[in-house]
Amino acid sequence: MFELSKKTQNIIYLSIITISVIAIIILGVGFLKDKSKTASSSDIEKVKMKDSSEKVLVTVSTETIQDGLENMGILITQEYYFTQVERYTKEKKLLSVFNSSSELLYSYDGAVMAGINFEKIKVKKDEENKILTVEIPHSSIQAVTIDKDTFKVYSEKDSLWNPLKIEDYNASLAEYEKVAKQKALENGILERSDEQAKKLVENFINNFPSSSGYEIRFDWRTGDES
Repeated sequence: MFELSKKTQNIIYLSIITISVIAIIILGVGFLKDKSKTASSSDIEKVKMKDSSEKVLVTVSTETIQDGLENMGILITQEYYFTQVERYTKEKKLLSVFNSSSELLYSYDGAVMAGINFEKIKVKKDEENKILTVEIPHSSIQAVTIDKDTFKVYSEKDSLWNPLKIEDYNASLAEYEKVAKQKALENGILERSDEQAKKLVENFINNFPSSSGYEIRFDWRTGDES
């Protein structure tokens, strides 16, 4: 039988060992790659699950927003200050023949206040289209205040037969408030009050991080609607 030399045998053994080591290295690298891919896929799934759960938590609560607005109650959002001179005249016919009149020329400082009852605000949510609809009543005159410390009399004519009484002063004051209210309306107090209320509501809602991404729309109602 043909026998290999010692040197040839060593070369063959060395070649076999080298081939085996290379095969082991190749198989090991392939295994690590597969494991890496598996881990990456798993990580992606975890991120997707995390993102999905965060989206659920970010949804805005209309109940929380509405409760906060209701707690504001009746909010004065616009004031109209005035100083106006008025003339009050009281006439009376004596014996159906003679006229007797008393006259008062005076002025007061005051303010007309307009606002909205925030308790009547309702908030609705369209989650699919990301829209928050705020049902809100239009502004109305809430009060007319007169600063009686600013009362000034410019002239007074008090007839002996038809003197001015406290009731006359009260009547003139009521008329004065009526005129002041009308002037405030003519100067657009309600429109400015609506605009200010709108800004307040928008700022209030935008303070909630969960409201980010929602469009805010206003559905204005007359003041007597609930």
